[in-house]
Amino acid sequence: MVSFGRRLGDRTSLIASLGLLAGGSLEGEGQRFAVKPGFLASFTGGYRLFGGADGQLFGVTTLSMGFSRASVEDDRTGDTQTLSASDLRVGAELGVTLFERLRPFALARAFGGPVQVQIAGRDRVGSDRRHFALGFGVGTDAGRGLDLRFEAALLGERAFVWGAAYSF
Repeated sequence: MVSFGRRLGDRTSLIASLGLLAGGSLEGEGQRFAVKPGFLASFTGGYRLFGGADGQLFGVTTLSMGFSRASVEDDRTGDTQTLSASDLRVGAELGVTLFERLRPFALARAFGGPVQVQIAGRDRVGSDRRHFALGFGVGTDAGRGLDLRFEAALLGERAFVWGAAYSF
């Protein structure tokens, strides 16, 4: 994933991201599909509600819209179809800044959006099983314009995310 961001003042930021899907598998209704490599894109706005100085609590809210597209192949027939998905999510982080550089936080997100695929000539529309994520993370200003970030969502949507950003 490659992202480009822009700060709009002290509290607001915008980020555009583009990435590749490595592939995987999809199962349901007694069928199994191989998910081929694809792409994803997202647009995110963030707003710091309060805090941020050393030793202070901070609160951040985000709004994101994401899209993905990949091909899926039926394991039994070899038929290939297009799988597309969109996702609108709102999020919040509450944390504290320590030692001027370390930012541990708790996170909560709610989201939803359709997943669309054609199976056996029929258009199918689905959605996520869980429409929330709860977890924790930590970000750090590593110096010289480098920021590092890790987050783990363990309830609802489960995910581990590592990231690095360079400001110039």
